[in-house]
Amino acid sequence: MFTRHNYYMILSLALLLSFCSSETNQSESMGMAMTNADAQKEGDLKELNNQIRREKFDQVLPQAMKKNKIDMWIHVMRIAIPDAFGAEELGSTSGVFVFTDRGGDRIERAVLGRRWGSTHRERGERDTSVEDSGSYDIIRNPIRVQEPVGNPMIEYDFRFKGLREFVEARDPKRIAVNFKLNLGQWETYTDFGGAKDGLSHTDFILLTAELGNKYANRLVSSEYVMMDYIIGMVPSEIQLLKKIFKDRVEHAKKAFDAIVPGVTKNREVGITLFSRRSTGISQRGRSKGWENSVIQGGDIVAAPSQGMYAYVLREGETEPPPEIKKLWSKYLKIDKILAETIKAGRTPREIIQIYKRKFEEEGIIVRDNQLHMVQPKNNFPVYSLGFDPEKTHLSIDAHGMMKGARERPNENLLGPRIGSLGPGWTKDIPLPSNHHFVLEYFFYMPSFTSNEHEDQYLFFWDHEQTIATESGVEYLYPPQKNLILIR
Repeated sequence: MFTRHNYYMILSLALLLSFCSSETNQSESMGMAMTNADAQKEGDLKELNNQIRREKFDQVLPQAMKKNKIDMWIHVMRIAIPDAFGAEELGSTSGVFVFTDRGGDRIERAVLGRRWGSTHRERGERDTSVEDSGSYDIIRNPIRVQEPVGNPMIEYDFRFKGLREFVEARDPKRIAVNFKLNLGQWETYTDFGGAKDGLSHTDFILLTAELGNKYANRLVSSEYVMMDYIIGMVPSEIQLLKKIFKDRVEHAKKAFDAIVPGVTKNREVGITLFSRRSTGISQRGRSKGWENSVIQGGDIVAAPSQGMYAYVLREGETEPPPEIKKLWSKYLKIDKILAETIKAGRTPREIIQIYKRKFEEEGIIVRDNQLHMVQPKNNFPVYSLGFDPEKTHLSIDAHGMMKGARERPNENLLGPRIGSLGPGWTKDIPLPSNHHFVLEYFFYMPSFTSNEHEDQYLFFWDHEQTIATESGVEYLYPPQKNLILIR
C-alpha cells in the first residue's frame, strides 16, 4: 500500500539523487574548465616557444653562421641518440635539418632526411611540431615507420638519400655538422646535461659518402655556431623567462607561508634548509643527514633558484640573532659585487680577475673548490687550513642557462662559465648581450660557538637565474633585500 511515509521516502531519495547528480555535473564542469584552462595555457606556451624559435632563426642564426664563416649547417638527429637541442630547439628527435646562408640577412631553413612520422602500430599521435612552428621554408614529408617485406635495401641506403643534390644546388664552402672537437667538458663528465657529442660514426660515414669528396672535405664541427645560437637571446625569450620566474617566486612565497615550525617537513613544501650542523654533515638541507627534516626555529628556509630566503624565529625571538644578521649582510655584499662586475662583453677570465680584487678588499677569500666537493666532505677546519680562519670563504660557479624554444630553462655548459669550475675554454668566451646565467655561489662565514661539536661556520647558497647586460646583472624579478621572518 502506498503510504504518505513511502511518498516522503521516495521524494527524499529523488532529491538526494538530484543533488548528487548536480554535484557530479558541477564537479565535472569544474574539472573540464580546469582541463580547458590547462590546455589553453599549454597552447599559449607552445606558441610562445614557436615565436622564440622564429625570432632566433631570424635574428640569432644569421649572426652565428656569419660570425663563424659557415655557409651551411647540417644537424643530424636520430631517436637512438638523445638530442635535447634538436628535440626542443629545432622541434624534432629525428631527421636532417639544413640551414643555408644564401646571401642577405635571412637563413634558409630546410627539414629533410629520415624524419619519422606515424607508425603502422598507430600508437599515439604523430608529432607535428615542425609543421606547426611556422619556422621552416622547406619541409619534406615524414616517413611512415613500418617494416617492409624483405628486400636487398637497408635503412643505411635511405638515410641521406637526395642530400647531395640539395647541397650541390647551394654549393656551400664551409659546412658545419653536429660533432665536437674542442668544446668538450671536464674530465669525468658523464653527460648529465643532455649535450651529446653529436652524430654517430656510422652517420658520419654515410653522410660523407652521400656528399662525395668535394663537399665531404668542406665539413667542420658545428660546435661554435651551435654555441653562439644557444647563448644568443631574443626579446620574447627574456619576456617569457620573467613570466616563468615570477610564477616560481609566487609559488615559493606560498611554500614559505605554509610552514609551521616544528611540524612542516622541508620535503613537504619543496624548499631547502640551511642550518648549523656537526662536522661532516652539509649545512645545506638536501644532502645526506637531512632526510625528511622538520623545519625548526633557527633554520634558514631557502628557495635559492628564486633568490628567496627566510629565517625561522626561535621561541621568544622577535628578530634574527646577530650571526644571522651578519650572514644576511654578507650575502647582500657578495651579491652586489657580482651584480656590478658580471657584464656582457667581458670574458669570464676578466670578470674573475676583477671580482677577486674586490672580494680581497672586503676580506673575503675566493676559493676554487666548494666545501662539499672536497675530501673529507663538509669539514670546515680542514677546508680552511692554510687560510685566515676568521675570513669568509667564497666559491663561485656562475654557469650558463638556456631557454630558447625549450619547455623550461635548462643548464647550458656550451658557453661561458664564470668561476673556478669548467674547462679552460669556457673562461675565454665573451658574455653575449643579455647573457642568461645562474648567479650561483657558496660561502662559508666563520661563526664561533661554545659547543665544540657544532660547526664553527654558517653556510649560504644562491642559485638565482639572471641576465648579464653591458651595465651589469639584470634580475628576472626584483631581488630580495630584507630577510623574511617566519614565526
